[in-house]
Amino acid sequence: MIPILGVAGKPILHSMSPGVFRALFGSSGIAAAYTRIAAESAAEAMGLFRSLEMKGMNFTAPFKEEAVDLVDELTPEARELGAVNCVVALEGGRALGANTDARGVMDALRGRGVEVAGKHCLVIGAGGAGKAAARALVGAGGEVVIANRTRARAEILASELGCVAAGLEDLAALALGSSVIVSTLASDALPHPEKWLPADPAAVVLDADYKRGLLAGYAAERGFAVATGADWLVCQALPAFELFMGRSPAIGPAFVETAVSMAGRNAPAGRKVALVGLMGAGKTRAGKALAQLLDRPFLDSDWKIEADAGMPVAEIFAREGESGFRARELRAIDQMTSDPGPMVLAAGGGAATIPAIARILKKRCLCVWLYVSPATAAKRTRGGARPLLAVSEGADARLGVLEAERRGAYASCAELLISTEGREARAVAEVIRDEIDRVS
Repeated sequence: MIPILGVAGKPILHSMSPGVFRALFGSSGIAAAYTRIAAESAAEAMGLFRSLEMKGMNFTAPFKEEAVDLVDELTPEARELGAVNCVVALEGGRALGANTDARGVMDALRGRGVEVAGKHCLVIGAGGAGKAAARALVGAGGEVVIANRTRARAEILASELGCVAAGLEDLAALALGSSVIVSTLASDALPHPEKWLPADPAAVVLDADYKRGLLAGYAAERGFAVATGADWLVCQALPAFELFMGRSPAIGPAFVETAVSMAGRNAPAGRKVALVGLMGAGKTRAGKALAQLLDRPFLDSDWKIEADAGMPVAEIFAREGESGFRARELRAIDQMTSDPGPMVLAAGGGAATIPAIARILKKRCLCVWLYVSPATAAKRTRGGARPLLAVSEGADARLGVLEAERRGAYASCAELLISTEGREARAVAEVIRDEIDRVS
C-alpha cells in the first residue's frame, strides 16, 4: 500500500502543497499520494489521519494552533510557537507535531541573498505565521518590529520575543527604514502597498499570501527583491518531507523554482467534478445535491453501464465477471467525461483502482474522495444487491478489506478528501461547492 499524506485547512482547495510534495516524491523516486483534506476542524482532520493510517499531514490556517493539543508529542519548535504545521506518524499509532514555518522563512530569504543579522526587519501580522517569521528573524539576529491590526496582539508577541510592537497605521514609517519586510497577512487584510511601501527598492520583501500576492506583485513591479508565498511554502516543505519520509529529498539547485511552477499549474479546476470512494460513501446522493447547487447535469457511471448493457450491474458481474464489468466501466466513464460541458459524476466504488479510469478522471475532472468508514458503509449498504459484497466472510468484513485495499488509489486520484461520516448529502455538497467557489 502506498503511503498517504495530505494537507488540511479551511478552505483548502487553493493549497499548492500537493504540487510541491508530488514534485518532491517524483524527484526522489518515491511512490506516495498527497491530497487536500477539507475538514471542519483540526480534530476532524486528525481523526482522518489516524483512520487512514496516514504517514504525514500538513496543517494550514486555521488549524495550526488547535493541532497542538491533538498530537502525542511536540518538537521544540512547535512547542515554542504553539502551532503545528506538520504531523508525522510514529510507531504504535502515535503522532508527532512539528513546525517548519520558521525554517521556511529563513530559507526563502536566503534564496534572495539576505543575511538578517543586524538588519531592521518588519513583520506584518501577529498570527501563527507572523509568530514563526518574527521568531526566526529574532533568532537570526534581526532587529524586529511586529505590526498588526490589533496592536495588543502584536504587543503580546513582541513581549515574548523581546522586540517592538506597532499598528498597521505605522507601516509607512516602519517600512522606510527596514531591510526585510515580511507580510503574513492575506492580501485583502493588508493596507494597499502604494500607501506605505517606500519608493526606494532597498528592502527584500517576503509575501506569504500565494493566493493573491498583492504585496509581492506590487513590490516586484517597482524593482524590489521579492520572495513569494510559494517560495516560503516550498522551503518549509523540504524539512517536512524529511520528517515524513525519514530522508532528504533528491533535488537539484533549481528545485524551488521548478516546484513553485508545478504547484501553480496543479491548481485544480472544477468544470467537471467526479466523486470517488467506497460503496456506501454517499456518492450518488451527494452528487445529486452538488449538481443541483452548481446547476450542472448529474451522471452516475453505474446507471450508464446498466443502460448500455441492458441489464443490472449484478447480472453483468454474474455473466461477465468483474473484468467484464471493469471494461464496461472504462468505456462508460470515457464517454461521459469526453463531453466538454460541466457535469457531476458519481463513479463506482472500484473505478479509481483501475489505472486507465484513474488517468481519465484526473485529467478531465476535479476528483473528490468521499471517505466513509467500513462500519458506516456496511450500515448504509445493508440489504442492497452489491456483487462484491456477496461473499462468504460477510459484507462487513469484506468492506474493511476493500477500504484498506483501495484507499491508496482514492488518495492518488483525488484532489480533495471529505469525510461523509455524520454529514448529510446536502452538507457534503455544500463543502465541495464552497471550495470550488473559492478557487473559481
